[in-house]
Amino acid sequence: MRETDRRTSRPDGHGSAEVLALPPGRELPPGTGAWIVDGLVETMPGLRMRELFALRRDMLTEAEYIVVGVDRELDRAVSLLTSRWAELPSGRRCLHVMVQFVGDAYRHGSLFGESWSAHFARLLADGRPFPEIIALKTYNPVVHCAMAAFSGHPDITMYPDLGGRHASGAPRLAAEVADALAPGAPFDPAGGVLRGIGRPVDLYRERPMSYVAETNAYFAANAAPGDRVLCLLHVPTRAGADSILSALGVPLPSGRV
Repeated sequence: MRETDRRTSRPDGHGSAEVLALPPGRELPPGTGAWIVDGLVETMPGLRMRELFALRRDMLTEAEYIVVGVDRELDRAVSLLTSRWAELPSGRRCLHVMVQFVGDAYRHGSLFGESWSAHFARLLADGRPFPEIIALKTYNPVVHCAMAAFSGHPDITMYPDLGGRHASGAPRLAAEVADALAPGAPFDPAGGVLRGIGRPVDLYRERPMSYVAETNAYFAANAAPGDRVLCLLHVPTRAGADSILSALGVPLPSGRV
């Protein structure tokens, strides 16, 4: 097993959380996966977390990058970020974010940003390029807002743009990504909704709410409990990639300033 990467511990919610970059899912001992799920069940009682991982073990076992937040005082996993590379029909590759969860008591601290920082630090250390396309499927408007926060750079575009200002080619790219991540699922490229792919359908006991009323309204109007909104960040330039890395505090690759 590859040695685990650790980030500095700091207060988060209650107790002290440490962010760890774990080996890929195929290298995780079986007990580690069960321990992660047990922790998320305890820290996120509003989600049917155990049912989710019973149906979607692949979100751990097929992940190439796994970052977990650990409350050392409780010896409990309190956050999880996993991703893998996916090849699009055109031959391009995108980073598929499979899971991004932060426990209820830890959401207003540093875990979210530190998890992404550890994730991209590991990806770059593995010699991989920063992903041109970052994609995830979600029922949660908070996730859309979190992704959109990185789209302020002029070289970065967010899909779906809830203001209706899709960049040229964005719906076509979204349809290609949808075909790769959810083959055969009904998809509306104008709105970004994948119909009926959510498992379990009742994962969320109630829909989360973000701080952006427009985003909440969009999800409420367009995504039923079994649906997922496909969210993309398109980052085609080095300047755009560097802006995200800098925002997360990740050192730029050697030779770049």
